[in-house]
Amino acid sequence: LKGMLKKAGFSSTHLGEHLRGVPFRCRLREWMVAAGLTSDWFHLSTGVCELPQESGLRSRLLEHTMEQNRGMNLAKFATVGKSLVLEADYRSEHVDEDVLPQLLTFLVTIAEEQYPAIFRIISGDETLDALEASLKGTK
Repeated sequence: LKGMLKKAGFSSTHLGEHLRGVPFRCRLREWMVAAGLTSDWFHLSTGVCELPQESGLRSRLLEHTMEQNRGMNLAKFATVGKSLVLEADYRSEHVDEDVLPQLLTFLVTIAEEQYPAIFRIISGDETLDALEASLKGTK
């Protein structure tokens, strides 16, 4: 995996057996993609945010990510411990130096596109916008 990443032009760090961390600097934030390669699967995941403690925000975030999962083919949101992650699995037999960068970029692109809506939910801005809209509607 390290050799494939290097050949594809990516720097990476060792995270564990069969697991490398690949950093991406994007417009909104930096993403660290954990890439794992076994004889069967190429697994990618990146942390999106910590799950909110407030039950209303948490349930809204999970509802939003389930809605998004229905529209995505390869990548899916999942919860791991107290975190929301975006992950994808791909058969390792189909991964080479040409496909690997496309899969990494694909996951980061989705994360970057989805992050503003998720941030609005976890920061409570979405709730405040709904409250403001309801108050404007009563005047």
